[in-house]
Amino acid sequence: MSTTQDVYDDHEKGWPFEEVLKAGREGARAQQRRLQEYVAQNDPALAAALAMEAARFEIVSRTVIEPAMLACASAATQRGWHVCVVRDDDLDRLALFATPGIRFYCSRQPSRTVAGGVIWPPCFVSFYGSARSLAVETHVELSQLDGDAVPTYQPLLSYPDVTSGTVRAVLAAFFNDLKRIG
Repeated sequence: MSTTQDVYDDHEKGWPFEEVLKAGREGARAQQRRLQEYVAQNDPALAAALAMEAARFEIVSRTVIEPAMLACASAATQRGWHVCVVRDDDLDRLALFATPGIRFYCSRQPSRTVAGGVIWPPCFVSFYGSARSLAVETHVELSQLDGDAVPTYQPLLSYPDVTSGTVRAVLAAFFNDLKRIG
């Protein structure tokens, strides 16, 4: 009796990786679109709060977070890391009632290229605004290096507390975790 593991030593040959990834992304985007439509129709106050938070986060992400991430990305690239800073679009959000965020992807290995574009490994730091807390939240994902790693969240940052120093401190802690685990 053979098992899937016996037949496919390379998991990507055993699973339609690109199709599964594409279906997952499309499903998440469709779910976000339905949520936005529902909120717009049934809770205009919440829709307005989400729009206000998105505008507020856009300013701090463009003026503080993105420049700090790009500076860290430049330094990390010089040390041999593969880094990419990516902005979420309106249908790509990490949490309900969150704004589109900005993510700092990092790996020792180059990203993969597939038919649908570039696939970055799931090690990243993301900043996004929360309409519930009216603050900036940080999500850290290290599952690529440690299968038992649970996403972590930094303490909420009020908007005045979001400085290039706080962004660099979060990214420095992220790099320390990458080095420790990897």
